[in-house]
Amino acid sequence: MAIKGKGKTRPKQPARAPRRDPVPVPKPFGRRTWVRVTAAFIAGVFLMSMCWWVWEGLDKNRNQDDAQARAASQQQALQAWKTGLEPTLSTLGQLQGSLPPQIATTLGPAIDALTKGDDPKVTAQDMDALAAQLDAAADSLKKFKLSDAIADKGFDKTQVDVITAAHAEIIAGLRALHIAATLTALAVETPGEQDALAAAANEAADTGQDLILRGWTKYTNIAAAAGVPLAQPQGLPQGSGS
Repeated sequence: MAIKGKGKTRPKQPARAPRRDPVPVPKPFGRRTWVRVTAAFIAGVFLMSMCWWVWEGLDKNRNQDDAQARAASQQQALQAWKTGLEPTLSTLGQLQGSLPPQIATTLGPAIDALTKGDDPKVTAQDMDALAAQLDAAADSLKKFKLSDAIADKGFDKTQVDVITAAHAEIIAGLRALHIAATLTALAVETPGEQDALAAAANEAADTGQDLILRGWTKYTNIAAAAGVPLAQPQGLPQGSGS
């Protein structure tokens, strides 16, 4: 019997590796959601800070401009007041910066002399002339429209009250000195009534000087706060100490 030859067998295919699922490519760092959210938050904070800084700077500049404009307006108002007040008082005596002005300096010694029964070294005509000057000065200051001068100039209520009180006190002080000078003139003319008239004149003079002192102190304080220079004593340059 013939032996059949075996045919060639097909070689076995090697086993395939298991198919892998596709691996996602990681997003770039800058495109990640949390990175974007964080960056947006930081940018927002920075932008808000910059806006706030700019606003603060503008507001500060605006406040400085307002303060400078208010100060200039107040100086202008006080300068107008000073222009009428100081020359008027200078006709009656000597101004001494922040110190009390020396007003009607012949009045006090005359009253003292009359009180002691001594020669007052003044005549009734001298005192009448002084009384007329004091009355005219008070009238001149009263005609000055102080309320109009300081209106809408940036003064607060307290400052307005101080200014108006100072002006009124100085005027009242001049009126009181006017009465004192008139009474002194009468005392000089009527020797028999000197004691009573001299006592009344002394009281009026004390009241007048006290009112002028109070008013002048208020005036110098408000003027100094606003940077308005005061009249200096004669013989001293502007800005020198008294």
